Amino acid sequence: MNWRWVLVAALPAALVIGYGALVDRRAAPVSSSEAPPQPGYYLQDALITETHVDGSMKMRLTARRIEQQPQDGSFLLSAVHADYYQAPDREWKLSARSGFMPGDSHVLNLQGNVELWPANATEGAFLRTETMAIDTDKNIAYSTNSPVNLRFGQHVMVVNSFTADLSTEKIRVKAAKGRYEPQ
Repeated sequence: MNWRWVLVAALPAALVIGYGALVDRRAAPVSSSEAPPQPGYYLQDALITETHVDGSMKMRLTARRIEQQPQDGSFLLSAVHADYYQAPDREWKLSARSGFMPGDSHVLNLQGNVELWPANATEGAFLRTETMAIDTDKNIAYSTNSPVNLRFGQHVMVVNSFTADLSTEKIRVKAAKGRYEPQ
């Protein structure tokens, strides 16, 4: 009598399992006509140089890592350092924790303890902020958020925005308040 109950219980279970297997066989595999996105490339401990039309140095950029984003061709940079040359007698240095450059743009966006200083400057003569962008075509550095804490040497200024002309070494600020912080 026990075998009868086992058989009665096993028969419906076998029918359900068989039906499930049959339904799965009939389902057409899902295929996509679109290829999956191809991976971009990345560089470790990268050194990139950019030159002017005449072959003279325009910028030498080093970064711990540069990643190309395949969706839009943009670049993500980490631990950024650069030598930025404008003329034979003008060289700027910059550093930042990270950066971003759109694929079809000449604007380098920097974040995290961004510092910019003339290569021939005396110690303490630098510009420091949390975010900055540099237009490499126009040779202009500018703020990307507001308010901005600008540090230069022992001086601190809180400004709504700033623009630094790297060709003339002039900085224009809007709505500035400053203070001196002895070290």
